Amino acid sequence: MNTVEYLKTYYTFRLGDIAFEGHQSKEFRFGRFVENDIGDGIVSHIFVVFRPVGHYDLRYWKYAINNEKLMQHVLSRSTKASTMMHDLVEKDFLNESLLVPSFKEQQSIGEFLFFVDRSISLHHRQCLTLAFHRIRRFFHGSIYPGGGF
Repeated sequence: MNTVEYLKTYYTFRLGDIAFEGHQSKEFRFGRFVENDIGDGIVSHIFVVFRPVGHYDLRYWKYAINNEKLMQHVLSRSTKASTMMHDLVEKDFLNESLLVPSFKEQQSIGEFLFFVDRSISLHHRQCLTLAFHRIRRFFHGSIYPGGGF
């Protein structure tokens, strides 16, 4: 099979689409969903891809689908273990249900979680920058007396 033929097996992965990634980890016992919040692209045929059909908030669902407490029961009933990962049984998954807040509540929750996430990332970058400058000053004074780093 050549590259062009192989690429035909890939799915179009649009902004807001959700893919199931079945690798088990400490954080995600039955695999996890990943929401495309970057933009349109392609994804391998080994992933199951869903495209939302209703009105939803992209930011809310990015966090909700990665909440193990929310998704664990749904995934435990709609996945089956295979050799190296969990396979999602689409029919079983689509028969599951979740309690979902109203669209307005989704927007509020999503915006709040995005703000907290962004603030943590900013604080983390500031801590890394401060640590880098402290290390730089240490080495500047001890290894490179009078020189640059």
